[in-house]
Amino acid sequence: MTPPETPPTPPDVRSALEKQDPFALAAAGSKEQLDRLKGALDLIDADTKRKQTHSRFAIASQVLVGWVAIAGFGVNAYQSFANKQNQERQAKVDQDRWDKEFQRAREADKYRSFFESSMLATDQSNADKRMVGYALLQEFVRDESYNAKATVMLEESLVEELASNTDKGIDEPHRNAVVAIVTALADSSDCHALARAARSFDKVAKRHAKFGDVEETSEIFKVYVRRLVGQAAEACGKRPDDFKSVRKPIRDTLIKQPDILGLKPPLTVAIANTRLAETLRDRCLEDIAVSGASECPEIFKDYVEMCKAKEMASGDEAGACAVIKDVNSKLEAATAALRASGTPASPQDAGTP
Repeated sequence: MTPPETPPTPPDVRSALEKQDPFALAAAGSKEQLDRLKGALDLIDADTKRKQTHSRFAIASQVLVGWVAIAGFGVNAYQSFANKQNQERQAKVDQDRWDKEFQRAREADKYRSFFESSMLATDQSNADKRMVGYALLQEFVRDESYNAKATVMLEESLVEELASNTDKGIDEPHRNAVVAIVTALADSSDCHALARAARSFDKVAKRHAKFGDVEETSEIFKVYVRRLVGQAAEACGKRPDDFKSVRKPIRDTLIKQPDILGLKPPLTVAIANTRLAETLRDRCLEDIAVSGASECPEIFKDYVEMCKAKEMASGDEAGACAVIKDVNSKLEAATAALRASGTPASPQDAGTP
């Protein structure tokens, strides 16, 4: 049996429904039509709500998935950051450990090198090995940790060299050894180390007092003036008190034993300072005469700058400063003439006696 067909909705009912006009809708449709229409609308409304609920659940699910993904990304980022921090900390720990190991190895190598250099410097059977040892110890004079040790070794080597010199005066091999030792002692930019090296001349002075070898002592004394006083003028020139502390042991020895430089007592501090400046000038000009690589021009310039200090401009320092200023001005004039004419300048132009 075929179910009865549903009569179509009258146009007036459709029109009133679209216009949302309740009075027209009530007048246009029968009660049966309106009940049927109300049921259909309720069904449509229920289906719409069902779809909205499903849609909200889907959206909520998507949002939750998104938040989970973001949280996962954050956790991964934090984990990566934490791993990187741990790796950096571990790398730093490893680097510190290797640095300490390297430092220990380097200190061990340096100690072994110092020991081997000392063995060479004290080899009484071979003069060539001793010269190599003095040159190697010069490197340790520059090292603050080994300066005192190297200075003691060089002082003892100086005593041994002088003791083995049996000729009157000082022969060529021993002169070369003494120059190498004093040059090594003076190879420092630390004024306190230079002052300690200058005090080593007391060993020479004691030998002179015992044997009275003026020629030998005078030659060594001039080496001390050239190397130590000259180095002090460069290293300590901006601090006159430090310069004086280096020069003092040498000057005091000259005052007590003026025959070292052919002088007679009594010798004042001012005369001694002036004579040391003259000795520095003379030995430097000898160096300039034979070598174009001498540091003496710089020594003179630094000494002149030091003489500008108030405590150096008068009194016991005036004579010494006058000597150095004079030779510096003459040397600069000779250098200017050399550049202008191309003719080599003679050290006599700078005032060599």
